[in-house]
Order: sequence, then C-alpha cells, then structure tokens
Amino acid sequence: MKHPIKESFLFYTRNIESMLLLSAVVVLPFLLIHNFTVNYIHFIAALTGGQVVSAFFNLFLLLVFLTVVQLPFAQYVQSELAGEERPIRQALRTFLDQGFAVFVFGIVYVLAVSFGMMLFFVPGIVILVLFYLTPYLTVMKKQPVQQSWKKAFALGKKHFFSILGVILLISAIEWGISVIGLFTVTYITTSFGAVFFTQILLNVIFFPLMAVMLTMYTHRWMSEPATAESVDTGRRDTA
Repeated sequence: MKHPIKESFLFYTRNIESMLLLSAVVVLPFLLIHNFTVNYIHFIAALTGGQVVSAFFNLFLLLVFLTVVQLPFAQYVQSELAGEERPIRQALRTFLDQGFAVFVFGIVYVLAVSFGMMLFFVPGIVILVLFYLTPYLTVMKKQPVQQSWKKAFALGKKHFFSILGVILLISAIEWGISVIGLFTVTYITTSFGAVFFTQILLNVIFFPLMAVMLTMYTHRWMSEPATAESVDTGRRDTA
C-alpha cells in the first residue's frame, strides 16, 4: 500500500453510502451523548467553579468514544479488502462483540493519557501514540483486546513518529473542516441549533474518512516484514 491517503479517499468515495450508514448508526449516538453530557458538566462547572474538572471530563469522554467508534470502520475496511460478503453486518457484529472490551480498555487507556497530558503533557502524548492502534489490531489480528494492545505497543514503538504524524494530519484536517463549517454557518445565522447541527453533521460525514485513513496506514505498517516479524514474535511470547 504505497499511497494510503490517496487510497483512503478512493475507498471512501467508492463506499460512501455504507460509510455514512455506519456513521449514522454508530458515531451519531456517541456524538449526541458526548455533547449532551459535556454541556451538562459545563453548566455544573460554571456554577461550582470546577472548570478544570469539566475540561478533564470532556477530554476523557471524547477519547474514550473515539477509541470505541473506530472499531466498526476498521472492520468494514478489513472486510472489503478481504472480499468478504456483507461488510456492514461484519462491522456491526464486531462492534457488538468487541465494543465493551475496547470500551473498558479505553477507560484505562484514556485515564493514563488524560493524566499524562494534564500533569506533564508529553507523557500523555507518548501513551496516546503507543496504544492508539489497539482497536485496529483487534480487528486485523482477530484477537481480544487483551492481546491486541501489546501488538499496538510494539507497532507504536517502531512507528512512533509516523503514527503521531498521521494523528496530527487527521486532527488538522478535522479542525480545518470544523472551522470552515463554523464560519460558513455563523455567516448565515448565529443560531446555536444551526451551529450544533452543522458540527454534528460534519463529524458524521468526515469521521469515517479519518478511520479509513488510519486503517490503511495500519495495513501499510503491518505489511512491513520487520514489523510483522516483531508483532508475531510478541504473539508467540504471550502464547
């Protein structure tokens, strides 16, 4: 896979209906829960003066949700690349089967990331990168998250700056799209409902592309002989 970004855009455009369907079923509910919960916490924090707690909770909830909702998209891409039938059903089944385990992992993972960022920042970024690919390897290796995080750690050590670069690239794209959408809507109307709906809609549309891009990059890194050997060695050692 020589050009993951190009191939990600092509894959997304070829499968846009399925991508948006998965996003509506999986991402949209998480976004609504996140926004409702965070707005409520912000309201309480404004009354009690607990803005630090509010910021921590926002970061924590966002990263946990992000960890979980990547699962079905990674499985969809995997199923399509493998030529499997009914990739949407496979994606939703993986989400139901593995979602809770990844959610539990995500709580521990994001707590470590959040505390690392709030205390020293750099340790939080290091932890974020080292274990970021756990949901993708859970799908690709078809193994429980208890084993996949070890493989993600091995992959994260070998491709630390590459993974960090892709995360920053995706974050920059998402930020740019959000800013453009926000300015466009506020130019027309200042209605909170319109701004809120636009931000939700943009995330529903573009999050699948981000997940596809990370899946493609993970395939590329996994296909490297040295990486594959190190991951397989880690699997044999833990067997």
